[in-house]
Amino acid sequence: MLFYLVCDESGSMGPNGGIETINQSLPELHYAMVSDPLVVDKARLSIIAFSDEAAVHLPLTQVSEVAELPGVQVGGSTQYGKAFKLLRETIESDITEQKANGYRILRPCVFFITDGVPSDGKWQDELDQLMNHKWAPNVIAFGVDGARPDIIRKVGSLKAFMAESGVSAGPALASIMESVGQTVVQSVTGNGRKLVLPPPPPGVVDLDSVDLDLM
Repeated sequence: MLFYLVCDESGSMGPNGGIETINQSLPELHYAMVSDPLVVDKARLSIIAFSDEAAVHLPLTQVSEVAELPGVQVGGSTQYGKAFKLLRETIESDITEQKANGYRILRPCVFFITDGVPSDGKWQDELDQLMNHKWAPNVIAFGVDGARPDIIRKVGSLKAFMAESGVSAGPALASIMESVGQTVVQSVTGNGRKLVLPPPPPGVVDLDSVDLDLM
């Protein structure tokens, strides 16, 4: 199973503790994945971060092959479009390579994490190009702090979650990163063909269960 962690590293993620929390949580995610032989064998992880630009911080890899997961750092604006464009190109390249190596490919899963609204006007065009493809991924979107619930719901094709009002970014992201690890492990160790979504982590709500007009 192919998993992509797409993290916002815009400037607003610094003062609210978001960058620090994600970096503190990455060793725990790595440990959760390498601790299960089945996950090591079946799961592949890539990390993409975005702000003014988007970059692949970790190419798709078997996590046991790296000593630690690379962290993120504070950048500038919140360019959703750059993230979706790079994600589309990366998934396409990864699937081509995986198939060439004889692997059977299931639909990729993307964990999209942001604390703000997109600062680029054409991000929806890039999202549409990502999702209107035969290998369109299942996207689980998480919004904290200044993110807009209606936009998070648009991005989350499979599920969309939002930190509860009054819950700061740091604690919310700690819960979210733990949920990411649980989703990876439980999905791979289940029947291996279906994503298993844990319940919303503490301080986070499932946007399918709330009225956006009230948020």
